[in-house]
Amino acid sequence: MTIKNTDNSYGTIAKAFHWVMFLILLGMVAVGYYMYELPADTPQQMGYKFGLYDYHKSFGILILLLVVLRLGWRMINPVPKMPGGMRKIEIFSAHAMHVLLYIMMFIQPLSGWLMSSYGGHPVKFFGSVLPALADKDKALGDIFHEVHEITAALLIALFAIHVAAALFHHFIRKDDVMKKMLPHREQAE
Repeated sequence: MTIKNTDNSYGTIAKAFHWVMFLILLGMVAVGYYMYELPADTPQQMGYKFGLYDYHKSFGILILLLVVLRLGWRMINPVPKMPGGMRKIEIFSAHAMHVLLYIMMFIQPLSGWLMSSYGGHPVKFFGSVLPALADKDKALGDIFHEVHEITAALLIALFAIHVAAALFHHFIRKDDVMKKMLPHREQAE
């Protein structure tokens, strides 16, 4: 397996970014909805809930760092060619989907950081307190809370469409779009 992408497949680094970020984002969405619904009526429950928030924020900052690194890698390492026979609208849709996913993967953690900053809550990156991005402002905190929730819903929808498109290519079109990103795929030059 090669480190860089080829015309036929993604390289090890692109695949690692893809699958590691997928797993982290999947966990983040699940934990995010879980912790939001947790009651905080007792000090014990509150400690558990806020501990989850600290981990959620740490992994959110990790996602922000990974998406920046992933974009940088993508800029210096062109993606494999699309399968022959794809219509222009399909190619446009695939590119638009990737752009939207990157935008949401950037906005989601940034909106969380801003929500915490405006709410007066510290953001820790695995124990290290990061600087607030803004001064406390409840109204703006509420706005970024809404942005954070909306982008979570949009990410879920985009993931579902992305997975459906990959499965469509694999099972209906029977091309190699999905195989190019599978972790075990060997390069064929």
